[in-house]
Amino acid sequence: MSKKSTSRIAVVTAAAALLTGVMTGGSASASTTAPYIGNGYTNNTHAVWCVQRMINYAIDRGRYWGVDKVAEDGAWGPKTRQAVVDVQKGTGGSLQADGIVGPMTGDMLMFEGDPYYSGGGAGNGYCHTYLPTTY
Repeated sequence: MSKKSTSRIAVVTAAAALLTGVMTGGSASASTTAPYIGNGYTNNTHAVWCVQRMINYAIDRGRYWGVDKVAEDGAWGPKTRQAVVDVQKGTGGSLQADGIVGPMTGDMLMFEGDPYYSGGGAGNGYCHTYLPTTY
């Protein structure tokens, strides 16, 4: 087989793989089935990163007072848990301050957090796949 033929096969194969991903990927949407995030849960690295990103974004915009920023490392630990508790406390009692990200806390983080990753309420951001929400 010539070098030219091999190159064409490689290009066609790459294009087919790309199109398959695009065709089957569909549009992203909010997940009402994403698992809870917190102590005692199997925490997905992407989900934890989304929690950390949303909290830090909101802190940078003055939405959460007295909440310390956390490393956006995807690792669930005491600092991330405490930031979630502090955010939950800052809602005036509308959220239970338990340090667990369930659908109600997920909704709030998606609303207050980075619109690039939340989808700005459109239900198509990266973090909609990972954060539990009611929508």
